[in-house]
Amino acid sequence: MLLGGDDAIEAGHELNAVIAEIEWQATGRITGTLPEWRERHRTAFRLINAFHEAARADLGIQGNVTGEKHPQRDLLLPEAPRAQES
Repeated sequence: MLLGGDDAIEAGHELNAVIAEIEWQATGRITGTLPEWRERHRTAFRLINAFHEAARADLGIQGNVTGEKHPQRDLLLPEAPRAQES
């Protein structure tokens, strides 16, 4: 925050807020469904990219982390566990 411009600072604040919600749901401080948990993670991924974009702009780095050369990515989820065979 000491070295970032306004856009990078705000992007960092937004990202921190969503990451806190993920932690709160994981630790039971707030309730939520699996779809809500997944949506929080998707939002976090989107905000990570927004933060990276703002930081890169502050540093004068060309290019971006989203767009045509960088396809949309989604959550990486493990397969559902199979019931144990007896």
